[in-house]
Amino acid sequence: MTLEQRGERLVITSLPIQDMALLSLGIPLDEPARQILGALLRGERVAVLAEAMEYRQYKRTAPMGIYQKFVGMERQMREMGIGVIRTSGG
Repeated sequence: MTLEQRGERLVITSLPIQDMALLSLGIPLDEPARQILGALLRGERVAVLAEAMEYRQYKRTAPMGIYQKFVGMERQMREMGIGVIRTSGG
């Protein structure tokens, strides 16, 4: 997982599937996850680039059940306060 500070917002620029699973559960096993959860708890803005979420690369190949599980994790992250930044390529 990689992060960038962009103005007032912390942006997740790379989100591998294992990090997404842990983050959606609020389990901070590494420093980037601790930074994200700390920022959220302090009321700071956090976002993830849509194309940074690795699971989206597998939309055409993954069985529907596993893909939907990750869609649910994305929903949990949004409910935690993590916004999604959509770009023209995503």
